Amino acid sequence: MMALRVGKDPFDYINEVKVEKSRQSMKRRLQEYHPKASSIDTLERVDEKHHLIVFSADWCSDCVAYIPGLAKSLIMAKNNMLQARVVDYDAYRDMAEEFNIRAIPTIIVYDKNWKEIGRFVETPKKFGTVEEELCAILGSKNTAKI
Repeated sequence: MMALRVGKDPFDYINEVKVEKSRQSMKRRLQEYHPKASSIDTLERVDEKHHLIVFSADWCSDCVAYIPGLAKSLIMAKNNMLQARVVDYDAYRDMAEEFNIRAIPTIIVYDKNWKEIGRFVETPKKFGTVEEELCAILGSKNTAKI
């Protein structure tokens, strides 16, 4: 899948954000963010491969707010069954169009067979944090959009 080739590891993405103010905010948020322990436990126990494709842009305030939380959660979970790649929305508009991206950040969660099982779009909708939303998507195992 093309998104895997052009995408970056979330941690690398944060370190390479071009807008200085956004990069500093993301790095600070990455350091200060404390994901919910119950969500980290859930992410640690995922025992089947899942792919997360994240569309983000360095000018987007919701991206600055939520991408670091996702990155920190994945770092803390230390689970290689969860593979995340961040794709720059501006650099890959045609790909964003293909993935039907209407707002960012958008985190698309796929199962091991690349079947979409859910999306996180802009901000948490059902729960308060990005990691809780991710856990809900991973727990749903269906195509319901969150």
